[in-house]
Amino acid sequence: MVGSGVGGDGRSKEAVGMLALHDALRNVCLNSDWTYSVFWTIRPRPRCRGGNGCKVGDDSGNLMLMWEDGFCRTRADEIDGDDQVRKAFSKMSIQLYNYGEGLMGKVASDKCHKWVFKEPSECEPNVANYWQSSFDALPPEWNDQFASGIQASLTFPIPLL
Repeated sequence: MVGSGVGGDGRSKEAVGMLALHDALRNVCLNSDWTYSVFWTIRPRPRCRGGNGCKVGDDSGNLMLMWEDGFCRTRADEIDGDDQVRKAFSKMSIQLYNYGEGLMGKVASDKCHKWVFKEPSECEPNVANYWQSSFDALPPEWNDQFASGIQASLTFPIPLL
């Protein structure tokens, strides 16, 4: 049907796009050593006023980053056990970040990438000082990721067409 937004197999363009996004996130992990991949989307922050109920956005245009989709590869050695990476991944899925603030928000607004390492690297011998000088404090939920065995994290913006 022309103009209906539904493909020949009955799926909407949005559903097809979400499947393609999930496949891309899955392929990042399955075709590399990465444990998980996540796509965050920029959305207007809901606001509430008195008895008028919640409205989307506000006069100052506050935006937030919200989890859109993600994929986490199961570790073979923890299939039957307690998978700390999956727990950290699940915790991350409910996080919201202010656009332009903190690591996630600044990466999105500045359109730059940022590596974060569990241990100092040769290029960044003092990660704590580097972190403090370039972005706000390390988000507390990242401690769970590093405690689970994650060694490094790469955050980068994807330009939208």
